[in-house]
Amino acid sequence: MRSYDIKRGHWKKLEKGGLRKKLVETFGDASDDDDWHVASYGAPRQITVRLGSKSEIELDTQLDADATPEVATDTHQRYNKFLKLVTGFNAKQRADRAKAKAKAEAKAKAAAAQENGD
Repeated sequence: MRSYDIKRGHWKKLEKGGLRKKLVETFGDASDDDDWHVASYGAPRQITVRLGSKSEIELDTQLDADATPEVATDTHQRYNKFLKLVTGFNAKQRADRAKAKAKAEAKAKAAAAQENGD
């Protein structure tokens, strides 16, 4: 399970069925399981996504290891397109934000450990 930051104010496009609509636009048919939206296309057997909060989405994929390289490439391109649509960030921006978030979490963890005398 991965979470991705959403560009400020971008969640308005995703609420009230917008997230599901973008999933269908990118991967075809989708179904709902509680507040999760589920699609299947190409290399992933299943793509599951939901709006976690106003600032992030939660996404999980189950990959098919037997997918052909052509199918895997097409799926990867659609996956990046979908993430751009729903987060408002391109792949480089998402990677930069993930690195900054991991760095901040590591720094907070180190500070907490130092406070506890570890």
